[in-house]
Amino acid sequence: MAQQTADFIVIGGGITGTSAAYQLALRGHRVTLLERRYLAAGGTGRTVGLVRTHYSNEVTAQMAQRALGVWRDFEQTVGGDVGWVQTGALFIVAPHDLDGLQANIDMQRAVGINVELLDPQALLAVAPYLNVEDVGGGAYEPDSGVADGAMATTAYAERAKALGATILQDVEVTAICAEAGRVTGVATTKGDFSAPVVINAAGPWGARLAETAGIRDIPVENSRHQVAVFQRPESLAEQHPFIGDFIQGFYLRSETGLLTLSGSLEASEAANKVDPDHFSETVDMDFNIDMAERTEHRVPAMGEAQIRKGWAGLYDVTPDWHPIIGRMPGIEGLVCAFGFSGSGFKMAPVTGEMIADLATGDRQCPIDPHPFRLERFAEGELVEGRYSYSIMG
Repeated sequence: MAQQTADFIVIGGGITGTSAAYQLALRGHRVTLLERRYLAAGGTGRTVGLVRTHYSNEVTAQMAQRALGVWRDFEQTVGGDVGWVQTGALFIVAPHDLDGLQANIDMQRAVGINVELLDPQALLAVAPYLNVEDVGGGAYEPDSGVADGAMATTAYAERAKALGATILQDVEVTAICAEAGRVTGVATTKGDFSAPVVINAAGPWGARLAETAGIRDIPVENSRHQVAVFQRPESLAEQHPFIGDFIQGFYLRSETGLLTLSGSLEASEAANKVDPDHFSETVDMDFNIDMAERTEHRVPAMGEAQIRKGWAGLYDVTPDWHPIIGRMPGIEGLVCAFGFSGSGFKMAPVTGEMIADLATGDRQCPIDPHPFRLERFAEGELVEGRYSYSIMG
């Protein structure tokens, strides 16, 4: 016999699922979250934790700006420690991309983002260790920073529990159940759970689960993304801002213990397709060497850096590198939120609001999730930005 557990079932104990559970519990609803392993076991636990507002689409820029406000004041707005560190962020381009960068900055300022265009000399005032010989300029966001994926997920889960939500780990959802075109609940390795609304926030496993409810041909591919880790020399002891190098297509992000994380910003990363249940979580040496060479070009002093142990995680990538957030056509009571293409962590505070709006029919978030509906792919209305750097949104 099915067990009536809640008004809402959330599948997935990553940052998206726990944020959604928190928002629903905050509104007074009975919520049960089901996680197949442990909290932040998927992509969230391997995120580099960047919280930026540098997007080239007005809707995503608005989402990022709203989310940044939560991250910066998380202890007051939600509650709990997320390891927030305000580092600032630089996004540098070649001279031929300056006009596009300026147009993007104008759009960002229009939605309230604190950002300025810096010429090469001004960039050196912020980061004097940079090689700017091939740089036309950069966008500088002083308010951006980083947070910890596992800490943030735990904080959301604890706040949801304090508000009455049930958080169950080591419970794998094997199918989303529906009858006569509406959701009835889920089947799991620990028995069946029933609820009139199910939220599929299962990340790389989301499309597979949606298929069990009859939602086919969801354009999401899972890809492996590597993060190289370098130990900085003593000459670079100070924390540095996040550096998004669009000229070379990679990023640098400072970490405690004189560490710097590095990874690709190239859309070709989506070609590294993997089975989310079977992929290498270690870094290829060729990747370490590639990132080391790019890093030394941009920050010459990093030629003395030492390679440390990195890791690889998962992105669930859509054709336009933007998420699917919406009610599923033909299945009443099913809401999906996955396909974030690497941006799920930073957007989570707003995504949780959007999911709660969709699940309850009570619109409280000022940003409309309509552009992220699944149907956009068939309708030819992709979410497109101003840049060719699709991985950045």
